[in-house]
Amino acid sequence: MTALRPFPLPTAAALAALALGAAAAPAAAAPGCSPLPLAVSLPSSDPTVLRDDPMAVVRARRGATVSDVRVRLSRGGRTVATGSIAGRLAAGRIAVALRPVDGRPIGRGRYRLTATGRRAGCARRTAVARTWEMHRPSLPVRAAPLSTLTGDNDGGVRLLLRTVDREAVANVRVRLLDGSGATVAQATVPGAFRGQRMVDLPLAGPLRPGAYTLRVDGRSHGAAAVARQPLAFAPGASEAAASAPAAPSAPSAPATGLIAQHATVDWSGGAWEGRDVAGFVAPGIGYGEIVCRPDAQWIRFYPDDLGREVSMMNWTYKDWSENTEKAIREAVRTATSGRDFREGLNKFWPPEKHSTGEFDGIISDRGPFGSPAPADLAAPTTLRLTWQWDFSRQSDESCHVEATFVTQSLASALTPLARSGSIAWRGSDAAAGHDATAFAVPGLGTVSLTCQAAVNGARSLTVDTEQGATVTLREASTDSARGQALGPVSADLPNNGMLAVAFPSGARLLVSSRWKVNDPDPAQNSCFVAAQAIVP
Repeated sequence: MTALRPFPLPTAAALAALALGAAAAPAAAAPGCSPLPLAVSLPSSDPTVLRDDPMAVVRARRGATVSDVRVRLSRGGRTVATGSIAGRLAAGRIAVALRPVDGRPIGRGRYRLTATGRRAGCARRTAVARTWEMHRPSLPVRAAPLSTLTGDNDGGVRLLLRTVDREAVANVRVRLLDGSGATVAQATVPGAFRGQRMVDLPLAGPLRPGAYTLRVDGRSHGAAAVARQPLAFAPGASEAAASAPAAPSAPSAPATGLIAQHATVDWSGGAWEGRDVAGFVAPGIGYGEIVCRPDAQWIRFYPDDLGREVSMMNWTYKDWSENTEKAIREAVRTATSGRDFREGLNKFWPPEKHSTGEFDGIISDRGPFGSPAPADLAAPTTLRLTWQWDFSRQSDESCHVEATFVTQSLASALTPLARSGSIAWRGSDAAAGHDATAFAVPGLGTVSLTCQAAVNGARSLTVDTEQGATVTLREASTDSARGQALGPVSADLPNNGMLAVAFPSGARLLVSSRWKVNDPDPAQNSCFVAAQAIVP
């Protein structure tokens, strides 16, 4: 919401002029101040695209210095959405998030897009405006390949389809078209669905690098509609996929004791369109996308069940050449937040010109909102993600992101395998009987977790194993490692942080922990712990 500016008190001279009936003439804009030297646009003329990611794009014209930009989308005098970006506008393409004003959807028709701001050397705000014609809404379906590299799509292109705002669609047919419009792969999704579906598009031969169009036909609200989306694939294969050739072909049918997914975004030479997103699934919890382009760098996650709390806690490391940062970051979907949540890869906005970094984290289910002691928690999914981008030269930007997501599979005891456990309680009275869990990890031992409600109670991790380990505590912006020569391995749980445990055998254990036990109102106390062990 834009803050109201205080109304200036009139001077004595102004009051005298008013008393004499003098009309004050408006101050004229200095030459070159109007119109505002700014280009403003929407990312698409498709209302579905704007509904999925409401934003405007602004760009200062060459040599102009513009600050305090505000954007307004209106129709027939009615404000539909607004957005702003404080401070001096950086060079290049800048995204401005738009906030709907009255909740009514943006539909077909003619709109007015207005941007106001201050140009250096000008005494007052000026504006620039344009009309924008919105077309018929497309089918509310968006797609994200698991990888934008041809070598990761051997034999077929794997796509994560999701419906916008979880709107139901039916009779979906997906086709991948080459530059000439010929169909190179296709598949159908039987029945109706909302949320997400994983779709495989079988290929008759190798996937050639280049630009493609994904065409999705289907029905929404009983009416036929079509969605078209650019996709592009670069040559090569991701390091993660190349190092794990035996990875399962589908999350639902693992050949080992874990479900591993590899997601890759890769583009260069400023050619990000169609290559800026990769999809993934956290089985039983939800699905998400990794996005990297000059105006957006994040993980966006969509919970399957909008009635449940979901957390994504990451230990983050960021290096933007001028400095570095380590930090615990947690994104949570609560009862009062939207349908999805995001965690940014960037440190600043606009983003750093150069950046490398990594996330080491856990996506976990915390049960239904307000549930005192949920017993049906889905197994957590861990993630390891690295990135590198160069946005220093317009039209020559590049970005490479690789991520691996791991979830346990109890269908097999073959290695590599993952096993996991969780604790969740809300309110001290609910803790008893729900404040501990243990799970066996073949080849490692038994992992025990305790999170008691008493102020002086135990909140700890123990691994019943003969081998020692290195336990790294991650809290706030610091991490500290402590070696234990012999087992069992033990450590206290941080009240807002993570434990990373590395064993000589190569096994790895990651634990996220958030608890509060000292609230004056015991009903406000809580504990949420998620852990996953991986044996290679």
